[in-house]
Amino acid sequence: MSERYPHLQPDVRLLVDRSRQERIEFVQSDQWIGYPAATAAMDRLESILHHARARRMENCLLIGDSNNGKSTILETFAARHGDPVRLREPNGLTGHRPLSVVLIEMPKEANEALFWEAILERMRCAPPRRSENLMRYTCAILDQLEVRMLMIDELHNITRLPPRAQRDRLLLLKSLSNRLRLPIVAAGTRDAEAALKTDEQTANRFEPFVLPRWRLNQEFRSFVASYERLLPMPEASNLADKEPLTALFNVSEGTVGRVVRVIQRATEAAIEAGKPRVDLALIEAASRLPYGGERRRAAG
Repeated sequence: MSERYPHLQPDVRLLVDRSRQERIEFVQSDQWIGYPAATAAMDRLESILHHARARRMENCLLIGDSNNGKSTILETFAARHGDPVRLREPNGLTGHRPLSVVLIEMPKEANEALFWEAILERMRCAPPRRSENLMRYTCAILDQLEVRMLMIDELHNITRLPPRAQRDRLLLLKSLSNRLRLPIVAAGTRDAEAALKTDEQTANRFEPFVLPRWRLNQEFRSFVASYERLLPMPEASNLADKEPLTALFNVSEGTVGRVVRVIQRATEAAIEAGKPRVDLALIEAASRLPYGGERRRAAG
């Protein structure tokens, strides 16, 4: 029966005859589509990960507008390289496996302890006893687990800190990279880049990698066509045709998160209404719904 839907990826064809709820849940799930900018970013991260340890490690700042796929790239990369770790006692590592990548979100608060606690939580490690130094304890765990890359999302959160706390947080990143010979990959908006530039030594350690906004070109067309192959609809919607493609671009604001959310909402509405395909009217209706900001729902 799956051969009935040649416009879909083989694994997605099996979903078309499932219940409406199952189809909608699949539409709402995170998907990865390796469009050129995302693939280039992933290749850059792989290169950094496999770079030999050196006195001064390569660091990278992934720069992009809000909703433009930064978090998805980091989370996808971390999922490929970061196996879960089971750590439970403040003083012991039992049955652990090496963990290549640790991904955290930069805390918005000035309290430095929250930074170290976020790393420990991501590694599923118990906090130290009160008498132990939190930074030294966390660095020891990172070293023992053979962590090879620290990834920090939402780096622009440091711009919310008082000036002194911002400087301290930047010095912390430089010190951590030097201490463990550990590359750091951060992601944020242009505000993050501006914050790094307030400390020349730290800024020089982070090579920028910019995720551009979409343009109405063949790359955008290919992305939309690839995403449509993940929509469990019985008929082809032909979203890459000129009229729906232009409509999607106009409401996307040039960001991957926005275009994916509109496609998702239009597809959900089509499934709920029992329609066989996503049409232009559904896209236009979905584009008028409030948009709740950046979430991972998408693509690269």
